[in-house]
Amino acid sequence: MNPNKRYQLLERWARETLDSSQIEIYPINSDASFRNYFRVSDHSDNTYIIMDSPPDKENNQQFILISEILTKMEIPSTAVYAKDLSMGFFILSDLGPATLLDRNLDIRIKTKREKLYTEAINILFSIQKNGNSFVDQLPVYDLELLETEMNLFLDWYCVKELGINATQLNTLNLGNCFRYLSESALKQVQVFTHRDYHSRNIMISKRGELGIIDFQDAVLGPITYDLVSLLRDCYIELSENEIRHWLEVVYQRLINENLLDISYEKFEVDFDLMGCQRHLKAIGIFSRLKHRDGKPNYMKDVPRTLGYLKKISKKYDVLEPLYNFVNSSHLQ
Repeated sequence: MNPNKRYQLLERWARETLDSSQIEIYPINSDASFRNYFRVSDHSDNTYIIMDSPPDKENNQQFILISEILTKMEIPSTAVYAKDLSMGFFILSDLGPATLLDRNLDIRIKTKREKLYTEAINILFSIQKNGNSFVDQLPVYDLELLETEMNLFLDWYCVKELGINATQLNTLNLGNCFRYLSESALKQVQVFTHRDYHSRNIMISKRGELGIIDFQDAVLGPITYDLVSLLRDCYIELSENEIRHWLEVVYQRLINENLLDISYEKFEVDFDLMGCQRHLKAIGIFSRLKHRDGKPNYMKDVPRTLGYLKKISKKYDVLEPLYNFVNSSHLQ
């Protein structure tokens, strides 16, 4: 459908649904998907988010399911007020004008970073602690999915972005690294996993309250996945001291709640290796967004994400082929 025609239908539906011809609709940033978002305010100064999520491109039923589950768990997250599933139109709660990333980048508010991350980790802990009653409704983060995600790095970054051919790819010997990372992930305690828990998906209201968005890809997955997404964020880099502090805090909470029964050293290894899988996937997705979807802006976050891979792969002998590649002349 022509984008202008689709927007006209969306606008008409929103006005009819909100029973007002006086609403004002403003576009806001789209995400790394086919969805588009708008903020709408009515004559009473109430604000909502309108989501245009084409049903032939996005799994809208899963979005609704996860939203309902998070509501049952009392997790502050996007609520669905109205929907037209045939068109993929939604009216959602407005969780605020800023993201955790915005607040991190605002130098005047950096002193509040610990408070914000404390709350973000509290929300994550609540999801992991209370999600067990709902995990049978989630897809499983299995070996096939883990390795499919890492192959995005080969297909879209190595081949499309760097121009490496199939013969050269075979000489990189990354297959064993990928399998090792997958096996490590599968051996972890499996919990309700948001799967994209980072600073761009954590909203902050005008009153300073946090809420989470973009949760439709939730799975039953490794217990360190969301934590490494937050602390080794592709969009902003925390200091190693901050990361270690939060890692120790979360570890102790998990131990105290009997959600984990391993040493801190093993937890840190799991965290590191999970981050490598996550960052390989992310670089592949950023490259796909550029080459397939015409969204090159995400490539500016590749150097930071590669930096994580360099730092962590250097620590583990089994990841030597990965370390050699990310330090090779291809990437200079």
